[in-house]
Amino acid sequence: MSEFHDYLIVGAGLAGASAAQAIRELDADGSVLMLGAEPLPPYHRPPLSKGLWLGKDNPDDIFVKSAEQWQAFGVTLRLGDTVAGLDADSKHITTASGVRIGFGKLLLATGGTPRSLAAPPTLAGRIHGLRTLTDYHLLRSLAHDGSQVLIVGAGFIGAEMACALAAQPGVSVSMIFPGAAPLARILPPSLTQVLVERYRAHGVCLYGGDRVAEFSPGQRGITARTGRGEQIEADWVLAGVGLDLNLALAQSAGLAVDNGVRVNARLQTSHDDIYAAGDIASYPDPVWGEAIRTEHWDHAQASGRTAGRNMAGADEPYTHQSMFFSDLFDIGFEAVGTLSSQLEICADMADQDKGVVYYLQDSQVRGVLLWNTWDQVDAARELIAARQLVTADGLMGQLG
Repeated sequence: MSEFHDYLIVGAGLAGASAAQAIRELDADGSVLMLGAEPLPPYHRPPLSKGLWLGKDNPDDIFVKSAEQWQAFGVTLRLGDTVAGLDADSKHITTASGVRIGFGKLLLATGGTPRSLAAPPTLAGRIHGLRTLTDYHLLRSLAHDGSQVLIVGAGFIGAEMACALAAQPGVSVSMIFPGAAPLARILPPSLTQVLVERYRAHGVCLYGGDRVAEFSPGQRGITARTGRGEQIEADWVLAGVGLDLNLALAQSAGLAVDNGVRVNARLQTSHDDIYAAGDIASYPDPVWGEAIRTEHWDHAQASGRTAGRNMAGADEPYTHQSMFFSDLFDIGFEAVGTLSSQLEICADMADQDKGVVYYLQDSQVRGVLLWNTWDQVDAARELIAARQLVTADGLMGQLG
């Protein structure tokens, strides 16, 4: 069986959904097919570790559109089917179900797969990741009164899920991570200390500067032996140790791949009719020009939109400076640009509960953290885009 579509989108996440919507802005008639490995239409992922746990979001409300709305919009969805092969020269893909599909323009928005943890096969059912709505429903069923959870990793998923699970009645939470504190890679020590105090105040047991050396069966179901010799008992484990990018299609097709699928400023890959967006795209930073890759909701939405418009002939550069955000107990923050605790840090904070942190390299602002400070994202983008030489004193009072 074979078919052809003017626009083919591989990946039914937010980047793919944004691309489909953007294509329809410029081309009302071309056929659009979106393929997704999940059985569900595109939805927003941030609520999976935030609002769904805290009663701020409802699972039915996180979808970009319903399947019926996508159909009415003129976009065909084919869900629960993966792509087995891509031939860039003949411009066709083959699905796992054996369907051959030709395309005029193709978008790769395949995202990533949560990294797993090494454990005996008999314990596989005790270790879980969080990437999909199905994952959320499973974890929700496991997080019952009296359950004991171990979170491995203290990046965004680990840090947010420790907050979410600690808010569930009767759930006991432990978290182990190699750094000094949760989010230590992006936050200055003064703010990670604030987070540590919040976690401990909410009963989360922290094992910082440590790693899991081995999992074994335990009294509650699973035991983690740490590098420092601690024994942590849990009913189940949540792995928050990052993503492995889904690059196999791009690699098999001979597309340029480095830290992701390499694209130009218009999000074209090394093949003119194939684009990439979202997590997998390695794109030129709109301010600095260096190749970067971003795993955040805002970038998925914006890059998908630009890719879709360019697939439909817009010929526009991707100029969006991505932002990201998080909510941790009573702390919320938004951020733009590069946040790294290894950069020079300049803090404009009256106290530890509110303020702005600037991340500098060679006396230029590379990133801005807005800590419980709101409505300043666009101003932060303008500050970074200016590329001016700055001093710590000169930054005081600029934002906030």
